[in-house]
Amino acid sequence: MDRYVHHELRSVFSALAVAAVCVPVTGMVHGALVSAVGLPLFLLGLIAFATVFTLLQSTRIKWLSEVLDFETAVPLEEAPVETPLLRRPINPWLFTMMTAATLGFAFALDPAAALFPLWLALAWLGQAYLAVNWERRHDKVLWRGHDPDKPWRLSVSPRPLTRTATGALPE
Repeated sequence: MDRYVHHELRSVFSALAVAAVCVPVTGMVHGALVSAVGLPLFLLGLIAFATVFTLLQSTRIKWLSEVLDFETAVPLEEAPVETPLLRRPINPWLFTMMTAATLGFAFALDPAAALFPLWLALAWLGQAYLAVNWERRHDKVLWRGHDPDKPWRLSVSPRPLTRTATGALPE
């Protein structure tokens, strides 16, 4: 199983790595992706769209809400063993597929398509932010992958007790 916040952050790192590969490659082939005049407007639009998207996910609207998914998560008895984010910071499958798709669209349609992973990174960062806030407010941890047939379904476990500097549980 994978902790939900780590899954989202791994997706963010993968999308940023894709952008770090695709933007220079597309820029070398096609030249500037966005004009100097359009760059601030593009970045503002990117941030505004990601903000609105995250705010919509924080609502209780049935088809948009991430919070409803968090609240309907299947409870677990105890927290499973998690894979540290630093041990595997990038999802290789997502990186490969997204790089191929981004370069394909950037070369075939529009060079500005090389910037698309930045939008995904901001959207996934917003989902990670929502999950962290929900976990802190409810003192629980969200997990993905408890059901092999439906790996996107969430489960929730009690937050494990924090250990002291010596590794002992608090008294």
